[in-house]
Amino acid sequence: MVSMSPVNYAGLALYFVVLGVSMVASYYMQRSPMRRAASWLLIAITWFYILRFTITYPQTSWYQEGLNLFDVAYADVIWGGANGNWGYTQQLLCWAIVATVWTLEAPICYQLFGLFGAMSGSFCLIDVERKPVEEVHLSLLLACLLAFGCVWMLPMSQNYREMSWWLWLLHACLILPKCLQLGRKIPRGVVYLVLAALSFLTHRFSTRPRHWPSTDCQISITVDVAASSLLTLRFIYIRLGAAPDAAAALGAALGALLTFLASPGAVLGLFCGFHDHRLRSWLVTSLQRFLAGRAGAAGATNLGYWKAAASYDEACKDLAELVGSEATLNVNDAVLCVGCGFSAELAFFRQRFGPRRVAGLDAAASGDDVRRGTVETMATGAQHFRFNEFTKVLAVDCAYHFERVKFFQEAKKVARETLTLTDVVLRNKDAPVWLRMALCAMDIPWSNHWTEQEYRSKLHQAGFSIVSWRSLEPHVLASERWPGTGLLAPHLDYVLIHAEVRKSDRPSAAVIGSGMSGLIAAHLLEETHEVVIYEAGPKCGLVGLQEQLAPSLAVDVPLRFMMPHYYRNLLEVIRDLHIPTKAVPYNASYQSGDEMLLVTSTGWLGHILQHLKYVPYLARLMFTVFFREELPGESFLEYMQRFQLHRHEAYRIYSLHLSWMLSCTYDQANATPAGVVLGFIRASNPFVRMYQASGNILRIYPTMKALQDRLLTGKVIRVNSPVTSFYDESARRSRCIDGTCYDVVLVATDAPAAGYLLGGEWQSRLSKIHYQKGRIIVHKDLTEDLFETWNPSEECKAELKVKDVELARATYTKEMHQLWSWIEEKQGEDGFYVAGAYALEGMSLLEQACISAQRAVAAVHRDAERGSELSDEHPSGQRKKEN
Repeated sequence: MVSMSPVNYAGLALYFVVLGVSMVASYYMQRSPMRRAASWLLIAITWFYILRFTITYPQTSWYQEGLNLFDVAYADVIWGGANGNWGYTQQLLCWAIVATVWTLEAPICYQLFGLFGAMSGSFCLIDVERKPVEEVHLSLLLACLLAFGCVWMLPMSQNYREMSWWLWLLHACLILPKCLQLGRKIPRGVVYLVLAALSFLTHRFSTRPRHWPSTDCQISITVDVAASSLLTLRFIYIRLGAAPDAAAALGAALGALLTFLASPGAVLGLFCGFHDHRLRSWLVTSLQRFLAGRAGAAGATNLGYWKAAASYDEACKDLAELVGSEATLNVNDAVLCVGCGFSAELAFFRQRFGPRRVAGLDAAASGDDVRRGTVETMATGAQHFRFNEFTKVLAVDCAYHFERVKFFQEAKKVARETLTLTDVVLRNKDAPVWLRMALCAMDIPWSNHWTEQEYRSKLHQAGFSIVSWRSLEPHVLASERWPGTGLLAPHLDYVLIHAEVRKSDRPSAAVIGSGMSGLIAAHLLEETHEVVIYEAGPKCGLVGLQEQLAPSLAVDVPLRFMMPHYYRNLLEVIRDLHIPTKAVPYNASYQSGDEMLLVTSTGWLGHILQHLKYVPYLARLMFTVFFREELPGESFLEYMQRFQLHRHEAYRIYSLHLSWMLSCTYDQANATPAGVVLGFIRASNPFVRMYQASGNILRIYPTMKALQDRLLTGKVIRVNSPVTSFYDESARRSRCIDGTCYDVVLVATDAPAAGYLLGGEWQSRLSKIHYQKGRIIVHKDLTEDLFETWNPSEECKAELKVKDVELARATYTKEMHQLWSWIEEKQGEDGFYVAGAYALEGMSLLEQACISAQRAVAAVHRDAERGSELSDEHPSGQRKKEN
């Protein structure tokens, strides 16, 4: 009798350790009881059969031959051809490859849980990003292509060893994209399209099973396939939530049919590509431009106005002429043309009407005067236009592609006078389903299928008053120039709409401080308020200490780094603003007295080997952190002592690391409230991410000034403008600064300054926050490399010193919980709001600065909805404005 080798037993033990830790992390991050229950149900079903197979395995001939348990299990679901289970197995494997792209932003613990546990049981826990990134690294596509190669090779393998190698390579291909992101960026939608095609081809040319699964392993993996398919259909239904319930149900039903015909992986890839990443828009736009080019248009791509035109080029110009005339363009106008495509449209308006300024906005910008971007974010996104920057906004034959409600809202912000556009409306609400499906195929989403009454209502709600509404039929859709549009004309009308911006008195807001909290708060408030930023210093505070070493070379002081799994809110802001980031390596040496505890390896393999001895401790730490909550008022050291986690070498290293991150002494780090540090550990999860030598740390490229400049775009900032206390002798606070009164004042300074400005109880409470003074020296060494040293133990030579800066950082004690609760309760009192990294529970990092700004602005909007914005200084509702 031959038993499994020690290597097999070791592999089995490692398998269950990784699975256990990844399951714990996954369940901890998903707090929904329904999601957890669904996952547990799927795990219970699939693993019932797996465990039954495992229990009976020692009585089989495979065990007698010393074969690996996993190899035998996979062989059972891969080999056998038409008599086996491969037809179902390949569906799950292909779906897993597509799902790797689908959940790219999710932590790696979900991927490990899915690969070693159950794909459906893991992935039903994931909250898929509502705004997934549009571009991914080329390495992701290459890894997925190699994974498909492994899938194709599995049924052709000749023995267990060969099959095992393909399985290991497949698993590596699905895990590596989480660790390594290399190569240039490519559109994510294209990746989905390629993977969907490969999933379909794999399904099409795989042998179909002739019978239902019969063995434990076959039943388990087939249940996983069915659950993954249902998970895909649920995702489709939720994403189609903007459509009526019947439409969302129809979309899910169509997805179910395609799942059976083309495989769940193909359906997931196609839906994500066409719905989330606008492949449909790209295909429709490409077709429009191709047809326009064939028709002889000089850069225009609209349907044209065919009342008197003899050619497509003339029809395009006639339609643009109608829009410009209806808008009464003149030489004093500043005009924004949205969805303008090529700059030919801009040239026509410039030549025909002669406005003083013509600018364009298009998702695929082409031309010097056309800015790349979407209309849904033209007043709030990257390089956005300023409030009231244009007199008039035009949309020639493109508005039906936009998210119309958001477009109207954004147009209201950038247009001072009018919005003029052409669009398609339903003649009646009971339009046939085939018509709606045809419109969706033409990239006119279901949510844009409005009647005239609905259209007028939506424009009014957005703040417009309709001046004119003209039907351009039968000279557009009913034209014989466009085959097939005659079928649409009985159900659709093509209209020219001219609407005026209803004048409204926007409330005013003063933001005190121009650090991270202040700038993000101003950025968010700009949508609803007239914002003025006050800064006491000579320049904006976010990068006020930045050292300019050369015209094109600067260094942030202090250095700013972000961990993707902890700085979620800040990175979302950065992504929304399309600011580039770069992964940076993290290497460190940890020394306690004369004892060198750890010098991290610069190589990936060395990094892994170096951390192997800490695996048992890290596993125990993470189990404790995820399952055992801190006690009220407990410090970090007290928590670690309670579970006997403080005597290990790894804890000594982490204490040094924590002291550096918090810019405080070791004693202060240990006295930090346990919840603050544990929240950071849970997010960073050193056990799961110890395999990464780099990629855990990001920085804004090239420096933080890129973020500062983007946040300042269109803002009014007054530097060298210190603000005096708002608290007067009568124990009242006035929201006036230098004679100008504001509806809202948001204080985004450090705690001492905020206490001074707000006075009274604010000052007495905020003065109790201790600030640890520190020192940063920017210097060179003998090889001219640049360094930043915090709190140097020795002075560097004067000729090597570049900059010497003193900074202070808030340190926390157990009593901070009461202060954080008090600050939250006081937000909005007398029209004052507070933001800053110290103002809420957390590590007092940039992430907390960002979150505090978001919460403060949310409180402003909350109070505005309650009608409590108007101040005592404005009893009549008339706000004082600056000259």
